[in-house]
Amino acid sequence: MDDRIDALLADIEAADSAAQTHARRGEFGDEVAGQAAERTLLERLRGSLGSTVQVTMSDRDITGTVCFLGRDIVVLAGVEVSAIALRAVRGLRLPTKVHRFEAGGLERLGMGSALRRWSAAHEEVSIDVADRSGAIRGRCALVAADYVEIAGRIIPFAAISAIHARTNPFG
Repeated sequence: MDDRIDALLADIEAADSAAQTHARRGEFGDEVAGQAAERTLLERLRGSLGSTVQVTMSDRDITGTVCFLGRDIVVLAGVEVSAIALRAVRGLRLPTKVHRFEAGGLERLGMGSALRRWSAAHEEVSIDVADRSGAIRGRCALVAADYVEIAGRIIPFAAISAIHARTNPFG
């Protein structure tokens, strides 16, 4: 009889321990969810600097190492260097869940800065324009405040989804 009572008490104690563990996990999950609600994509990308990532865009995927994060752009170094407008990103595959909160000193530089640097180096670039098939390739004739002139065309920065070149404009 004592064995059955001991077994019953052990079972009740195990059930109570499991219930407390489950409650702690729930509290921890709620805390993690609350903190996650405050995190941004930019912070997650900062945490991926130096890592290989895959960026999904509407018409293709680009894989490379995150080498620069600027104002509204992420720069990947892969087969070629790509400056991708964050608004054109449709999805990401990142190797880490790390978030970094402090901004880099050059993070204020954006699409125009990359184009100006490539233009100064006389680098040939390929520009992907949103909602248009085929890239526009050439050297930048003029990089203005909010547009670029290339191959006889004027392209507003707002229409650019990505720019590709052989060199890193920020490296």
